[in-house]
Amino acid sequence: MANIKVTSKQDAWNKVNQIFPTDYEQDVQSSTRAGYPVYRSTAEGHYYDYICDLGDRLEVNLDSSHLETANIWIEEPATEEAPVLSEERVAVAKRLQRAVFYFTEEYLKELENKAKEDEAVAAMQANSSKDGPVQCMVLTAEGNANVMLDCIKELHRAVHILLDKQEDVDEWMLSGITAMMDRAKEMKIIPYDLPTSICGLLCAQYR
Repeated sequence: MANIKVTSKQDAWNKVNQIFPTDYEQDVQSSTRAGYPVYRSTAEGHYYDYICDLGDRLEVNLDSSHLETANIWIEEPATEEAPVLSEERVAVAKRLQRAVFYFTEEYLKELENKAKEDEAVAAMQANSSKDGPVQCMVLTAEGNANVMLDCIKELHRAVHILLDKQEDVDEWMLSGITAMMDRAKEMKIIPYDLPTSICGLLCAQYR
């Protein structure tokens, strides 16, 4: 009895095609009686050449070779389990997601401010004259909105890294982010450069 090992069902049938001397097809009656698929040679005089599909192996029986049997075992390679994110890592990611919400609200406020500034500029231009005094206005909303948008993008990138199981994030990085967030909470402010600092801590610029 020959024992052959392969790593997939397809490889097992490829091996059968190398061993089996003739064409074959499923024998419905034999399959029904056996309780598993049985494939039998279609060539005249080779009735007792057949294949049994036993799930974890294919059993090849060749009567023409004096009842020689070959077992083709299917041993699929073990798949590596996906890494599990720590509770601390998930908690930090959720905390940053809340910060994204904060910066999103600030971004929307600045867009509203920009609309008001645009109206003020239009009104000033409508009321100005060539001989009148020079009028000027300091516009800040658009610049502030762009800063908020950058903060959102950087925090989104940090959250993506933290929730990606394939990304390596050390515990000291999580501790650093937590310390920065705790300090911002104590000061009751969220600095605009905090998202950049977090991305730097995660080495995001190198990913």
